[in-house]
Amino acid sequence: MPVSIQPACIQVGAARLALALVFGLLVVSGYVVAPQLFAHAGNRHLAGDLAGHVFHLANIGALMLLASVAGFWWRMGLKSRRSAWLVLLLLFMCLAINEFAVAPVIAGLKAQRALVAPATGEAALPHSFAMWHGLSSVIHLLATLLAAWLVASAPQERNACSIS
Repeated sequence: MPVSIQPACIQVGAARLALALVFGLLVVSGYVVAPQLFAHAGNRHLAGDLAGHVFHLANIGALMLLASVAGFWWRMGLKSRRSAWLVLLLLFMCLAINEFAVAPVIAGLKAQRALVAPATGEAALPHSFAMWHGLSSVIHLLATLLAAWLVASAPQERNACSIS
């Protein structure tokens, strides 16, 4: 007897998988890879540059996955679950702000360091770098917590996965 899986069940599973992948991207990039880069790269500037590339890839991947979650939820008819949609929107905004507003400022400050270092013999970053880096870290932590909440309590259609 062939087993047929309802399309809604596939949508629920795909949305949950996408949310779990977002959470994994945030945890691995921010709390596994970046600390290891700074611990083992030998050069803090190189480690920072590599971490910036890792965060860029993780943020873009997470943004694409969140867009797919929104599409799945919409097709599943979960339009009335305002709290979940709000958390999804906040998570998307955190990642977009970090990627498109904060990261370019940090990159600009790093570029200033590269221009100033040969002239002065110093490779120090401006004091505002610490502020922007701290802001980025707080946003990343908030995004990670929001993603964890979504993974733990994401809405799903009732009886979506009945097997017939």
